[in-house]
Amino acid sequence: MPKCFLGTSLFEACPPSCRHSFAKQDVDEDCIAKNKLEAFLQDKVTFKIGFSAFSQIPAKNLEKFLWTNKDNLELITYFLYIGEPTLVREIIESFSNHTLSYLYKVDFENYMNLRESLKREKSIKHMFDIRSFKYWTFVSYLRICDLIQYFVRYLKEPEYACQFLTILPSEVVSNLNKYTGLDFEEEKSLYTALGDSIYELPLQSPKIYDHMMQLFAEDPEVSIILSTMEELVRRQNLILETSSKLTSYISDHRIDKYFQYIFAELNGIEIGTSEEILNQLLEKKMITQPQKRMIIDFLETGKLEL
Repeated sequence: MPKCFLGTSLFEACPPSCRHSFAKQDVDEDCIAKNKLEAFLQDKVTFKIGFSAFSQIPAKNLEKFLWTNKDNLELITYFLYIGEPTLVREIIESFSNHTLSYLYKVDFENYMNLRESLKREKSIKHMFDIRSFKYWTFVSYLRICDLIQYFVRYLKEPEYACQFLTILPSEVVSNLNKYTGLDFEEEKSLYTALGDSIYELPLQSPKIYDHMMQLFAEDPEVSIILSTMEELVRRQNLILETSSKLTSYISDHRIDKYFQYIFAELNGIEIGTSEEILNQLLEKKMITQPQKRMIIDFLETGKLEL
């Protein structure tokens, strides 16, 4: 029975950390992890053996396996779906842009086929909210930005790249050309690919608003609508910045201290805006619903009832 260079047979799980220990060695001929994955597809080995092979196989071997046929691709996406974030991130980030773009396009097409049946699910706002595709959120923003550039500059397919804007941190989206290296026209094509969702972008990342106004200055259809959003964008920026500031403070202080700080920060801000700021704190579980109500009552009446 064939064994790998570490003496492990087809019917034994791959040793832990094999990928790390031998990452710099050329083990193509001796590594039998690919055989274990094929055997798992044929129900010849256990799940433990199959998943261990996925976890430890060298990246270039896994890429070859993924490209071989549809069954292999489905198996890898299944393992990415169930894998721990740290492992998934390591595997994904080891893939070439060529492989990553293929993997993503398959996932996106599957999402488009599901979208009609998901319209009633209010919790699903984009494809990355679906558990099967959530593993993309484990990937670092730098790797995502690199893939965005690949889609836009080399594949000329900004319609795929623009989907990633929903999961990138606001500070990255606000300085996207810095992180992706896209030029003026490339960046413009990326935002245009969003379609009507282009107007949601400055609400997600308000600091990009002025830059977008410059990008689309010669495009009346977009610039006119954007110009009507200025007040809304500035308000959203206040909400995001204040909630972020409060979250940071609450995490480091006792309840009696941070309540005074919340009152001070929200004093003078319009009640509706203050409530949205508190809603963000509520979603992050930084405050409770009764605490939110108490803060709103104080802001409205100037009296604190405990």
